[in-house]
Amino acid sequence: MDGRTAVYTGPKTIEVREYPVPEPAPGEVILRISQAGLCGSDLHIWRGELGEPEPGGRPLGHEGLATVHALGAGVDTDSLGSPLRVGERVTWFPIFTCRRCKMCLQGDLQLCIKRQVAYRMSGAEPPHFFGTMGDFFYLPAGHPIFKIPAELDDEEVVALNCAMGTVFHGLDSAGMRQGHNVVVMGAGGLGLYATAFARGMGAREVITIDAQPARLALAREMGASATIDIHELGSVEQRLQYVTDVTHGRGANIVMELAGYGELVPEGIRMLGAQGTFVEIGNIVPGRPTTFEPRLLGGEKRMMFSSMYRPASVPRMLDFIVTNRERLPIKKVISHKFKLADIDNAFASSEWDGKTIPVVRSAIVP
Repeated sequence: MDGRTAVYTGPKTIEVREYPVPEPAPGEVILRISQAGLCGSDLHIWRGELGEPEPGGRPLGHEGLATVHALGAGVDTDSLGSPLRVGERVTWFPIFTCRRCKMCLQGDLQLCIKRQVAYRMSGAEPPHFFGTMGDFFYLPAGHPIFKIPAELDDEEVVALNCAMGTVFHGLDSAGMRQGHNVVVMGAGGLGLYATAFARGMGAREVITIDAQPARLALAREMGASATIDIHELGSVEQRLQYVTDVTHGRGANIVMELAGYGELVPEGIRMLGAQGTFVEIGNIVPGRPTTFEPRLLGGEKRMMFSSMYRPASVPRMLDFIVTNRERLPIKKVISHKFKLADIDNAFASSEWDGKTIPVVRSAIVP
């Protein structure tokens, strides 16, 4: 049996290839993709902003959910010990790790010294199915895998193993607490999920900032207590004053930069109150520097870059979604779906940089 997989071969160029679906060796798992999330980093790759592809092209997609297609010998449970069978829905940790280095041994697999993600691998390398934008996906022996609760819809978990996990870990690492004030800079997929998590974690105020009114309206559904349209509050000073007013002069405990622009860093730091934390997540593209005066960190403010998440966060996120799904419509973030055969249109339709689009976030359905 053959399966399809999408491979990036150059700026805005995608090939859908077919390869034989492998039989899993002992400990391995072969998954059948149900949906793949089109993540912001996928757009960066497609634009050509994250370097040249490997000689065999880059497998596309690292976000999604699947059903179990085949289990290698010795695999009969997920990573939490729940029985695992062919046909059951699962999510997984998206980074391939060595599980032997210092970072892995202390549980920070996302910081593995030898880590690999699909878009850093070769699309021509067997067993080929390293990207979620395709029919199948390969997991090596011992890889973290988790069953999805039956009551959750696919659209509620398709972004769990990247976008959701990334902002969840960012809030967690920044010390998110009940009663905190949170500012979310950017209301794309990352920002909307961050808004929902902050609200569900007990934030007093969640202020979400963006330039697209439809996304800000959705942010309010996702738990934002206030929103800022940068076309309406066009200056930094106006936005700073608004945050000050909403937080009754206290400023933000946490500011998350999720849009990816260096010029937002000094603005975000100025929105912090004393001992607040600025979390950089969105700016992963080379050539987007920032400049600010270190004195802005006065009042014991701090900065951090948050990268992905620990596998142990997955069951916590699944529990969060189950608990909050009735009041926070997380599945609405997935606004459009495209067939794998229509992948070029999926990327073109999801391109938001410099324009207003109807797409909030897309999913590829094989």
